[in-house]
Amino acid sequence: MDAECSPDNIGLPGGPRPTSQNGGVRALIKRRLDKAKRNSATQLNPGLNKLSRQYGSRESVSVPVGSLDLSADTSTVIRPVHSSILGEKYCFEVISSENTHCFGCSSAAERDRWIEDLRRAAQPNKDNIERTENSLSLWVNEAKDLPPKRRYYCEVHLDGTLFARTSSRAVGKPTNRSSMAGDNASGSSGGLGTGGGVAGGCQLFWGEFFELDNLPSFSQITLHLFREEDSKKKRHSRDESSLHPLGSVTIPLADIQGRTYQEKWYPITSFKASASAGNKEVLCPQASLRIRARFQNLKVLPMEKYKEFAEYVTVNYLEMCGNLEPLLNVKEKEELAGALVHVLQSIGKAKEFLIDLGAAEVDRLGEKEALIFRENTLATKAIDEYMKLVGQKYLIDTLGDFIHRLYASVENSEVDPLKCPGSELSSNQQHLRETCEDVVQKIIEIHGPFPEELNKIFSNWMELCEDQGKAEIGQRLISASLFLRFLCPAILSPSLFGLTQSYPEPNTLRTLTLTAKVIQNLANFTLFGEKEEYMLFMNEFLQQHWDGMRCFLQTVSNQDTEIPMTSFDGYVDLPLRLAVLHGLLVDIIYKKEQDTIDKLHPLPSILNQISESLGPEAPRIIVNSHTEHSKPMYVPPKDLKKYSPLQSSLQRLPVDSKAIRDRPRRSMRERKPVARTQSAPHRRPGHSKQALKRQTSSEALPTSDHEQEMEANQPVITPPNTSVSIKRPPAPVPWIVNPNRDSGEMEAENEQFSLLDRHAQELSELRLGIEQVTERELDMAKRLEDFIIQSQDQNAMLQAEVNELRNMLAVREEQLASATFRLGVIEEEREEDERKLSVALAAADRMNVLEEQFAGLMKDLKQLNEAYSNSQNKIQQPENTHINST
Repeated sequence: MDAECSPDNIGLPGGPRPTSQNGGVRALIKRRLDKAKRNSATQLNPGLNKLSRQYGSRESVSVPVGSLDLSADTSTVIRPVHSSILGEKYCFEVISSENTHCFGCSSAAERDRWIEDLRRAAQPNKDNIERTENSLSLWVNEAKDLPPKRRYYCEVHLDGTLFARTSSRAVGKPTNRSSMAGDNASGSSGGLGTGGGVAGGCQLFWGEFFELDNLPSFSQITLHLFREEDSKKKRHSRDESSLHPLGSVTIPLADIQGRTYQEKWYPITSFKASASAGNKEVLCPQASLRIRARFQNLKVLPMEKYKEFAEYVTVNYLEMCGNLEPLLNVKEKEELAGALVHVLQSIGKAKEFLIDLGAAEVDRLGEKEALIFRENTLATKAIDEYMKLVGQKYLIDTLGDFIHRLYASVENSEVDPLKCPGSELSSNQQHLRETCEDVVQKIIEIHGPFPEELNKIFSNWMELCEDQGKAEIGQRLISASLFLRFLCPAILSPSLFGLTQSYPEPNTLRTLTLTAKVIQNLANFTLFGEKEEYMLFMNEFLQQHWDGMRCFLQTVSNQDTEIPMTSFDGYVDLPLRLAVLHGLLVDIIYKKEQDTIDKLHPLPSILNQISESLGPEAPRIIVNSHTEHSKPMYVPPKDLKKYSPLQSSLQRLPVDSKAIRDRPRRSMRERKPVARTQSAPHRRPGHSKQALKRQTSSEALPTSDHEQEMEANQPVITPPNTSVSIKRPPAPVPWIVNPNRDSGEMEAENEQFSLLDRHAQELSELRLGIEQVTERELDMAKRLEDFIIQSQDQNAMLQAEVNELRNMLAVREEQLASATFRLGVIEEEREEDERKLSVALAAADRMNVLEEQFAGLMKDLKQLNEAYSNSQNKIQQPENTHINST
């Protein structure tokens, strides 16, 4: 691999990197390159030209797949390129033994489709082979104890190859703010981060997330810490020390492998500079990075292994979610919902899945419309993931330019009088109005194409609620999905939605927070109240845009709307997503109680079948033997062609090949003779035997328990055995009349009829006893009915109490949500108060020092006064002595 395809500057000299040779792929692209650069939507920007000279070429995807001969080189690697490397989003590279080429797309979905098409061109049988998929999720949160007055960035290297880079951030003052922000950004508990952030030294916060998929096999993760070059030095000379990192952190794969994130402070090992590097900064021995990471090495089986699992999920997703939801915590709900959304999107059932979940939420909540899609359920997590999947391009078209302008702006939007000077309050309020006006216009005017999938889901939800007379709940359902769970969180945290990479500066973060509050109140059609008096000036703005917001919600939920729409054109790797879903379900279920596992039947048995193909180290779910064998399985009989004319249709059923191999071979001699029942007329001794006809009925004859068990594995068709004698029944069947019988037989028959009379008398006595028992049963039934009526009355009273308690719970939950939101505001105010308190404490300390100095000065002054008085007294005494002597 040449230097162009290995952008790792560790150990490279400061001179220019050699360019790659023009291979076959480059020759094919070069003819189209000039035109593509002018016309392609993914044209190079000026900032990328500089990086492309160092890290490789980036060309528009205008080359047909057929012209890329990927099958000739088995070592070809096709993988996405992180936006931090080239400064451009949605790029991928094709690495061959000769060259490396980078291509750019207009969206993540388009990039994923190109990568999949090229991979299938290189390996057409991709879904039918076993493979391994590597992925790394990494939070680079913060650093501590770094030299001040500098800017730093980190590079992520896998086996020495650069895969991602953080933004350049300046070192701040010692405070625990960055640590707290890192915990909030990464969703961690904050135990390690908060403790480390308080330590001495200067703090540096990144809070940047990297999700690297489709990774090759690697054995080492290294993060290099670099100091950004001084802008003045760049114009005059290149400092060789800037080519080498200040220090590095190595993360063992074994420490972060698994489904859960691992967070830790890693000490930075200082880089030993050579003598030619000059005076290089030396890191403090306590310098460290806080990293939160997860590495997953997933074995993906051929698609045929997941066939039954995929069919079960497709048909029974609603029942499965209902059974699993009570067993899951919030994190597991988020992971399971994401896995289900990707699987069903690939199958083509994702929209129906979301429509059904939304309908189930409406039925579950009933009249508690205030809580619709405001709880942590599988439905809310699923719509979150689905909007991120199909709405990424819409989100970028709507908010992308706004976020970039806001990040570049230096204007302040703080409107809380306690946090900004009074002279700046008016201008800050005007800036916040202009910012919110910009966002609202971009949203309600629908500048970019709206996702067609979301329009179908929203229209179905609205139609469902209108049919039930709950149109307002339908509007709340759509507003809560689109704003509460998608647009407003994207405004509040742009880096988590792919709008930008870096964490915002404090002023920008405050502007984003206030803007998200305004947009959320606008979507909820509520005004600001006394709890946030400093936002009351925005109520007029909210009222002015209520009609526009109602029109927007009606437009996106109307199936016959004429707005421009786009469909999801990305690719979802179905075997990979089924492998992820299988591993997640196994981890959730196998730790549960046996009763809980039995209620999920047949899902545990289906998961175990896949686990058997993964090897002995894969965890198994303990399944009750009775439950496991209750699942029907078709086993074809031996010599099926001789007996079944429907062989072609029967063979389409799932076949248990293991049962065919393991079934016991049984001789026909061991089969017990079948005796006829008494009600069947038997053949007279002199009657000729008629030829047996082929049996066409599928009804089985009654056999013993043991024989039923054996025949379940191997049905045997036995020819009639003439050597077996059939025992005559003890008495002839009375309704069969035989004209050939003689008088003796008739007299014997009359005697038997007299016996029947006696039996009839006994039968009448039994009926009388039965009537008496029936009367007692009726009396018991009446008592039972009275008891049921009393129970129903008690249940009605209990239900009324339950409804009252639920209403109280809904009110408490609303109060809790309001208190939680207020707590966030109070937390921000507390941080500001802590800053002011620290300033006040410093002033108090200074005042104490000044008071001590003043006390010392007063003491010195007193001593001087005393000395002066003493000297005056001494002067007066000689004068008095002279006068007295005179």
